[in-house]
Order: sequence, then structure tokens, then C-alpha cells
Amino acid sequence: MILKYWTKNKRLSYLSLDNELWGVLPSGTLHYLFPFAAELQIDESRTEELKNELRKRAWAQITEYLAKSEHSEYQCRNYLYKQQYHVSIIEQCIGICKDKHYIDDRRFATLYISALLERGKSRRAILQKLSEHRIPREICDELIQELDEPEQNLGKLIEQISALLHKYRDEEPRKAKEKIFASLYRKGFDLDMINEAWREIHQ
Repeated sequence: MILKYWTKNKRLSYLSLDNELWGVLPSGTLHYLFPFAAELQIDESRTEELKNELRKRAWAQITEYLAKSEHSEYQCRNYLYKQQYHVSIIEQCIGICKDKHYIDDRRFATLYISALLERGKSRRAILQKLSEHRIPREICDELIQELDEPEQNLGKLIEQISALLHKYRDEEPRKAKEKIFASLYRKGFDLDMINEAWREIHQ
């Protein structure tokens, strides 16, 4: 197999095997293993040695990434992809993380939905955000149903309307109402809920 490596920056180097990019390793590691050439033929054992170095580095990076905060499987896969790792290394790391429950899309979605509901986001906006993480729709619907508290959400919506009323305080009342309803509808709130919150404020 033909090994090639070239400098990414002062500290790191790209590495390819038979003209297929496999990832990035510290330049010092590559220079130590192959001090005399940046392109050469290597046997199976040296190839596996390099792949093991890449796997170790990828594993260290993904576990550090997950230690900082909860991430979806989609985010983790993208993170490793951006680090230029070969797909086989990415899938191996993701598989181990899932087996060890370091990655759990249901747990991620539960935390994410709770945070978005706390911020007063609409159901439609939440589903859109979760779709960006490739969370299955059935999991999203189930969790929103479990976590959604209508009274609390109505209170959050009333707070948003109150803030918008202040923003449009100099507008003619009918015009202010139109702008507020349009703003909330664009955020994904349905008209029935907006009307209910509006009535609560103006009763």
C-alpha cells in the first residue's frame, strides 16, 4: 500500500493510503514512524499500525467532544467527518459510542426539547430543529407529547406577546395586533394558541 503524508500545519499532517484520505495525525508521529520519506510503499502490518494510530486519535477526539456536552449522532458523525477521518473509522467510533451509551439520540432529544420549550419555542420550531439533527419524527412527537405542558407554554407565549406589545406600543392597536400575530405565526405557533394567549392578556 502507498502511504503519502503532507503538512496541514506546523503540528499536523494529512495521511492517505493508496490515494484515499484516512485522516490527520501529529507530524511528529509520522516523522517518527517514517523518518526518511513522505511517500513510500508499506506492508500490511505498518498499514494497520497507522490505522490504529488514527483510530486512537479519533476516539480521543470524539470522547472529548462528548464530554463537553450532549450531542446527537448526526453532530458526532459530522464532527469526525470534518476532522477528515475515513468513513470506516468514523463508523467504528460512532458504533462504540452508541454501544457505551455515550451517544443516545433519545436522551439528546429529551434535553434539547426541554431547553427549547423553556425558551418558549413552538412545536413546529422544535420539530424543525430536531429534523436538522436527523432525529426520527416518531421519537420527536412522542417526547414533545411527554414534555409539553400546555399551561406553562401558554404562560411563555403570554410573556412573548407582552414583550411584543411593548415593542409595538407606538403602533395603532389593530396594526400592532397584526404584527404580533404575524411574528408569532412565523415562529411556528398556531393561531388558536396565539388567540388564547391574546385573550388571556386582554380579558
